Amino acid sequence: MKVYKYFSAGVMDLVFNRDGYCGVKCSLPKDYNDPYELFLGVDLNVSTESLATYRDIIQELPHFPTTCFSKSPIVAPMWAHYAQNHSGFVLEFDVESLKDNFEEIEIRDVDYKAEPNPALADSLERAAVTKKPRHAVWLRQAVLTEAYFSKYQEWSYEQECRLVDRNQYVEDVGGNKILFVPSDCVAAMIVGSKFPEDKKAQSKDVAVAQGIDWYQLGIGKSLPLPYMTSSDDGAYVFEAGEITEALGVCESCSEPLPLGGELCVWCSITDDHAEEAARGNPFRILDHYGRLEEYFEGVRNIESRRKK
Repeated sequence: MKVYKYFSAGVMDLVFNRDGYCGVKCSLPKDYNDPYELFLGVDLNVSTESLATYRDIIQELPHFPTTCFSKSPIVAPMWAHYAQNHSGFVLEFDVESLKDNFEEIEIRDVDYKAEPNPALADSLERAAVTKKPRHAVWLRQAVLTEAYFSKYQEWSYEQECRLVDRNQYVEDVGGNKILFVPSDCVAAMIVGSKFPEDKKAQSKDVAVAQGIDWYQLGIGKSLPLPYMTSSDDGAYVFEAGEITEALGVCESCSEPLPLGGELCVWCSITDDHAEEAARGNPFRILDHYGRLEEYFEGVRNIESRRKK
């Protein structure tokens, strides 16, 4: 499985400042932009006595260095929020390689929920009634997992996968917690559609030095999702969790063709089509007789009366 991390263009030198490694910043959940991190614990609709037991057993949840990935490199809000509105870049990581290099690290998908897991209430009840240490341990373990790997449904667009470092693989670099990931865990770099032109050559050099694929995100005219172009101008799409070569491309604009053919829907418009559309366009006819603005004003007046 592949996962993706979004970066701003300005950190590329920092990310690749150690030969053979990629530096990934980790943060404590308390510093994340979701104020309800670690909030999805037990359902609070239990007895006061049980809540007292819960608070005493759990106390304050530990904050482990954590870094977040997405399961997709084409999530528009992620490009906007974490990659400077498509001017940054994304790195593709291989999950199995990460697990091989960091055996004690925990990597899981985030589970998006509307409410706390009801199973935690059952574990709490068992711990509160039996008073057995093992039930308290099981409760604490379940709460930790739930806290780190579940979020409210409002965040589901992120398609998040998390890496939690409970064993402190991270290093302190200038006050930041950095996990240095071997380059063989990184499979590709995808620069944004607005990636700075003066940095593009550098990004390609980094990709070559790291032995990873290089792509640039493309915003097409006929596809509802971004596509990618490689260094040799090949066209690629993200499907079924993977970056794959497009089955066909438009002979004119080189945009992938989801339905096959030789030209995309826009490039298929000929001069004859354009002329015929222009002749039948009522706006052009009204404008020819100097009545277009008068017509629009009449429509606006009708809409205003309807709203009253």
